[in-house]
Amino acid sequence: MNPLNFFIDNFISKNRKERWQYLANGKWEKFADKIKDLDKHLNSNCDRTDNNALEKFKEIIKKYNIKSGYYYDFYSNKLELKVDDFHDIHDDSLLICPDKKIAFFFHHDGWIWFCKITDNLINF
Repeated sequence: MNPLNFFIDNFISKNRKERWQYLANGKWEKFADKIKDLDKHLNSNCDRTDNNALEKFKEIIKKYNIKSGYYYDFYSNKLELKVDDFHDIHDDSLLICPDKKIAFFFHHDGWIWFCKITDNLINF
């Protein structure tokens, strides 16, 4: 499964999935333009971190032994990043790690949304 489709299927609210799938699978320019508003459509598998977000991101990377992920932003569509390149991540972007069932949304206000397929959200 395409990492972006994995993200949409698992972390976007039910009533918005179809719209995001449409944008992701044919209207990339519109998807990229709207990525800044993605947080409004995340489901309960996602938890916002607004205090010490970067440090918490690093803790999650270490805890789940994440070595790489697929990166999406306005300019990139499924760019594979290795852990050593995570410093290149910027606002209004996604890092999707389907093998770990985890994703991150980096918001322009400095928040990081941590999304994980689980029965209970992991709170930091």
